[in-house]
Amino acid sequence: MLVIDTRIKLLLFILINFMAFGLKDFILGSVCFFFICILSCLMGQKKIVLKYLIFYVVIAAIQQLCAFLPQAIETILSIFTLFIRVMIPVVLFASTFIATTKVSELIAAMYSLKIPRSITITFAMVLRFFPTFSEEIHNIYDAMKLRGIALSWKNVFTRPVLILEAIAIPIVMRSASIAEELSASAVTRGIDNPAQRTSFIQLKVHAKDWMVLCFFLIAFVVLFFCKYQIYGRI
Repeated sequence: MLVIDTRIKLLLFILINFMAFGLKDFILGSVCFFFICILSCLMGQKKIVLKYLIFYVVIAAIQQLCAFLPQAIETILSIFTLFIRVMIPVVLFASTFIATTKVSELIAAMYSLKIPRSITITFAMVLRFFPTFSEEIHNIYDAMKLRGIALSWKNVFTRPVLILEAIAIPIVMRSASIAEELSASAVTRGIDNPAQRTSFIQLKVHAKDWMVLCFFLIAFVVLFFCKYQIYGRI
């Protein structure tokens, strides 16, 4: 399994965002997505890649079928599917990044890159928040099933207010509680200490890390050059 330095992953994430949002063309965007799929597979996230690959194919098929729909529907659906297709590579690498990066490694990497502490703390809290929040969502769903109001099309149409109440209120309450718990945990660990921080995590960039970064930099230049040759603009 390919292990990449966290700092290189941060740079790759920024580069992939530029590539995904700059290459809206179907062929060039698909090539970009293909490269990200290969990288994610090498990083040991084959199951995640398979899910996103199937989703990408479905969205691409819907986008191609839009040409056979009425003009008004085609315009709305084309914009919607284009936005999703552009976001899929970004979300795929973000999922890979989260799955292969410990919060301690991320904090150490961001401090070593001299990123402002306010941004580092915010980013670290976000990464800690969503896994906990995901567990709470599953707990809420299990509680709804026990009450006989499982999330289904029948209940959505027959009891929409009850479904909304059963989902929205626990989510809001638990989100506030999780945020408070994470804040207390961070303060306990001295995250607000203004002194220079030290870390047990020793980060080191290896040759393979530079090779991956250089590959994506070359892909970035080549794909945008192809875009310029096709459309006459970047």
